[in-house]
Amino acid sequence: MKKVSAIIVNWNGKNALSGCLESLFEQDYENLEILVVDNGSQDGSQALVKKKFPAVELVENDENIGFGSAVNRGLEKSKGDYFIFLNNDLVLKPNCIRELTVLLESDSSVGAAIPKILYYPEQGRDALSNTDIINSYGVLINYTGIACPNLIDQPDQFDLPSIESACGGIFMFSREVYEKVGGFDEDLFLYHEDHDLSWRIRMMGWKLIATSNSVCCHHYNFNKGILKFYRSEKNRLHIIFKNFECKTLWLISPALLLVEISQIVHSIFNGWFHLKIKSYFEIAAQFIQISRKRRKIQSARIVPDSYIIKLYKGTVEVSGLKNPLMDYLLNPILKLYWVCIRNWI
Repeated sequence: MKKVSAIIVNWNGKNALSGCLESLFEQDYENLEILVVDNGSQDGSQALVKKKFPAVELVENDENIGFGSAVNRGLEKSKGDYFIFLNNDLVLKPNCIRELTVLLESDSSVGAAIPKILYYPEQGRDALSNTDIINSYGVLINYTGIACPNLIDQPDQFDLPSIESACGGIFMFSREVYEKVGGFDEDLFLYHEDHDLSWRIRMMGWKLIATSNSVCCHHYNFNKGILKFYRSEKNRLHIIFKNFECKTLWLISPALLLVEISQIVHSIFNGWFHLKIKSYFEIAAQFIQISRKRRKIQSARIVPDSYIIKLYKGTVEVSGLKNPLMDYLLNPILKLYWVCIRNWI
């Protein structure tokens, strides 16, 4: 039985962390190593781990270094053949880890295995069917880089087929994948770091598969704060400029411009216009750094963008946000343009 390393990132999440760790100790997969990477918590999280979960390896950072950087610290110390990174507010069903390893071992073309994520039961059930509600089953990606959890807020279905996904919010991957692709991009402090790693795994020819046999529950709270919009939008542009081929960037540039205009309008009406402008200056300041990473990635990739974009969507979906202008103006234009250019990529 191969060793699995579960890496939990924690920042002032003492209350949720305990539930996540307890669910890991209840897994029916025996060869499991558990690491908590703490980003300088001030709520006693470290003491909780040391006292209540002494078998857990605690990696302590002096400050909040971001999600991806924290996972990387855990990867450096992990001894596993497989790795799974977790938010501290996830609770895993007892067979979650085992089912992900089964998927990875069943098909060598699968580079990452994605669990089905449900809302934690007390957060809501479908009133008609009394079933759980899906938080995500893989992630949908629009060709301009905007991401949205697949099947979010839909009633759970026990017979969901496995699907190939462009991105996974959380997933398990092998040491082989880690050694060839690397860990998270530490320039992405928060948001889209999972999107970037998923993208790079796919560029090396592997697939990401979501399986409903593996289930997590999520204490989910959609954050509409302006810092989320700012960080998410900046990182979206960062990974687009880094990962797409030049030809693709030129072809999608009119759509990118339209989305940027839409985001600027949104920022004006929602109080983060100054942060949106700031993000452009920060991307410009990182131009040399992005270019260096881009050269490395493009020279190592195995498959072209024509393979990557097969799973991309022509329309935009944003979890927690509904806007008639997006539904009846932006999306029809984006969809029509995608139909016109996708065969040229």
